[in-house]
Amino acid sequence: MAPAFLLFALVGLFSSQTISTDAWADEADVECPKKIAYVENDPMSQKSIVILQKLYADLGCPLQAVKLPGRRGPLHFNEGLVDGELLRTVAAEKNYSRAFVRSSVALREIANRLWRNPNDQDPSTPIAFTLGVIWQEKYVHADTAKTGITHKPMMYNTEKHQAYAEGRITRFLSADSNIDDMLTQGILGNTPAPVIEETISVLPLYHYLGAEFAPFMKKFSALVALTDPFRKAQNQ
Repeated sequence: MAPAFLLFALVGLFSSQTISTDAWADEADVECPKKIAYVENDPMSQKSIVILQKLYADLGCPLQAVKLPGRRGPLHFNEGLVDGELLRTVAAEKNYSRAFVRSSVALREIANRLWRNPNDQDPSTPIAFTLGVIWQEKYVHADTAKTGITHKPMMYNTEKHQAYAEGRITRFLSADSNIDDMLTQGILGNTPAPVIEETISVLPLYHYLGAEFAPFMKKFSALVALTDPFRKAQNQ
């Protein structure tokens, strides 16, 4: 489950809304999803799962958050071990063998980019990437096929960011939300903040559930459209 301090940090996002959450919860009963997977060691997911739990609670549904490696989420969903996934792109739907429903509105966007130390202008410098993050693996595999450069796999975003701060890498792949988190943590010291070398994609992220939860997803999507809490957190 996400750390408790995130709940207190994000609860203010909802305090300005004048809607009655009791009204949402008291509408015609629908089946509640109980377990939602989110990507472990990902700051964006850690913050977003707290918001999701608050929205589910407003809809009268207590929620268990299940943290998993990025590739394990679809497997657990297909096997019925979780009822849905927190954030996925439309392109990830091909990994689902189970009938699903997608939120009618995107929860937020994500920009996937290649970053570099502004003091390193060498395009042949190896790129660090996170194992199990499909877009990053596809990018480095294509680059290796084109240039012959062997790139640097790492287990977690946090490991990758620490390596950049310590000067052990100067080019790496990461989503913009993770860069925001790295800068907020203040780990860079004398290392300059990374700059964008290439924007690879900007994609909307949706919430996914098993098809049997379609009535709940309709209520959830309406509440997100009204309150927009994920984008508010993204813009803070």
